Amino acid sequence: MALSSSVSSKCPFLGRVSKTFLRNSGASLKTYAEKCPAMRDVLYSPVRACSTVSGPSTVQQEKGFVDPLCPLKCQTTCQGAAQSGFCSPAAADATVEYVKERCPFTNAILSATASSKKSEAVQDAVKSAASTYMPGKTACPFLVSQDPALAFSDPVSAMQSVPVSTDSEVHLAGEEDFYKNPGEKSFDYSQFFEERLDEKKQKHIYRVFKTVNRLASSYPSAHDYSRSAYAAVDKVLSSVGSLEEPNGARLIAKDMLEKLSHSDGLPKNVTVWCSNDYLGMSRHPLVTQVAKQVIDNHGVGAGGTRNISGNGRFHVLLERELASLHQKEQALLFTSCYVANDSVLSTLGKWLPDCIIYSDEGNHASMIQGIRNGRGVKRVFRHSDYNHLEQLLAEDCQYEQDNGLAPRPKLVAFESVYSMTGDVGPMDELCDVSHKYGALTFVDEVHAVGLYGDSGAGIGDRDHILAKMDIVSGTLGKAFGVVGGYIAGPQTLVDAVRNQAPGFIFTTALPPSSVAAALVSVRLLRGKEGRQLRRRHQGNVQHVRRQLLAVGLPVMDCPSHIIPIHVGNAQKCTQICTDLLNDHGIYIQAINPPTVPHGQEMLRLVVTPHHTPDMMHHLVNSLLAVWQKSGLPLGAPQVLETDILEDRREQLKQKLIVGVSA
Repeated sequence: MALSSSVSSKCPFLGRVSKTFLRNSGASLKTYAEKCPAMRDVLYSPVRACSTVSGPSTVQQEKGFVDPLCPLKCQTTCQGAAQSGFCSPAAADATVEYVKERCPFTNAILSATASSKKSEAVQDAVKSAASTYMPGKTACPFLVSQDPALAFSDPVSAMQSVPVSTDSEVHLAGEEDFYKNPGEKSFDYSQFFEERLDEKKQKHIYRVFKTVNRLASSYPSAHDYSRSAYAAVDKVLSSVGSLEEPNGARLIAKDMLEKLSHSDGLPKNVTVWCSNDYLGMSRHPLVTQVAKQVIDNHGVGAGGTRNISGNGRFHVLLERELASLHQKEQALLFTSCYVANDSVLSTLGKWLPDCIIYSDEGNHASMIQGIRNGRGVKRVFRHSDYNHLEQLLAEDCQYEQDNGLAPRPKLVAFESVYSMTGDVGPMDELCDVSHKYGALTFVDEVHAVGLYGDSGAGIGDRDHILAKMDIVSGTLGKAFGVVGGYIAGPQTLVDAVRNQAPGFIFTTALPPSSVAAALVSVRLLRGKEGRQLRRRHQGNVQHVRRQLLAVGLPVMDCPSHIIPIHVGNAQKCTQICTDLLNDHGIYIQAINPPTVPHGQEMLRLVVTPHHTPDMMHHLVNSLLAVWQKSGLPLGAPQVLETDILEDRREQLKQKLIVGVSA
């Protein structure tokens, strides 16, 4: 029984088998384990290197596992294929027999389907997998080492090896599914959503997510899984129930091997040009080191809300750091800045009696939603137009005076850097106008924190107007490279939000590892290294912008780090991004409605300090080629700022240069 427990705990194949089977198997498990090239490592020590099966070969041993010619993790350099690292056809034939002899799982499949076309198909799949898999890229989930964390170089493969519990099997209801068959007298929910989704597809605004894993070791490079077999394999493994079901294991192997044999199965290397990890802090050695250490010490989750066991020391320290960064009395963490904006604006709108909120028409969706949820009076002023804002404030104040009313609380909400167009609002003037009429200011610095100012506190830091910004919201998930959002402001106001905002109270706190990592990132960017990164960042941004303009691409004029390129057509915008990814290894995400209005579809380029001159050159040439292929005209840059900003554009650019050269 001890042997059964030892083997089953380390073998992903036997780990999927019921305990009843294990109890009835007894000593026979030892026989199976002796024939499994992975499980021999569990039973016998020291580990022995595998011998060849067809002529000389070399086994590339990695720490912690044995890998004797498993067709899905071929580490050999077979005779006739020494340079490429692939197995030769002769070795592939030998591999089939080798695996059949040593892997009880594969042997059972091949034996059960002997003299059938299915057997030939499986053998072909094994050969194909043996001859096409690059060393170390993936692994057979049934022939893994006793330590999956060491055996798998690809996390996707490691996750595929985790046993699937029969309790998690998804039951797909048929005719009994009310949603799909509600009856003649009920609303047809399924048809309604299908029609709405079809409309989006016809308008070319249906959202398609690219599957891309960014690489910490070679940022801003990434692996694109969008067209690989990994998604198909994962779907197969997650959709099959217990291996005790008739032909369950056989179905898994057959489907997996067939899909892998019809695909290269490998991710494609691409360069990311749209990540909001602006400075690459998500992979900074100190940031990742702290996150790993905290996970080892405290686990991966907070364990509860801030009120119930989730208020760790790292949370308190980070809030103090953020308050200091923005020169405010107190700060408060949220799970994201969307939640922060929504929670704070809705809470203030409800708590402040008869509050009027003045909102820039270009504000982010989170701010708009928060104002709506506040259910108070809302005034919308033209984008970055402080004259229009003053007109609205003056009218409301005059009404109060004429009718002998006490001044109502007022709040003006706007952003510093607008995420899509990249323009920078006239913050100094907006703050002055707001305070002139007794209104508090709420400033979203999400796309500015970490990137501007001597300490990286944002545009307010760069322009030396932090004191004029009553409430600041920011994110930890962009320039700081981690996850989460926050606000900073007066102690009593922040404390009121802490005690009242549902978005803060009724949700699990951020994981301690993320909070600790963010704390390190904020401190790094407040210092010398942060200033150096900001200078390199802005230098690369200006270089790419000049190169794009030089070849005639319609780059929108803006003074920030964001480079928007006007397309004006959703279908072509999507196609350009698809062609860049598939043909040139460049990942840029199309920005289509509803993110931007119809007619303002664009490409949103994000340059980092880590993009090299060669990457920039490749980007410009590739984008020009795809642009011309699409039939879009080359022309002058598009200007989206309002008239009131035109006389300030050069002034803002000069501030930008001064701010990053300090």
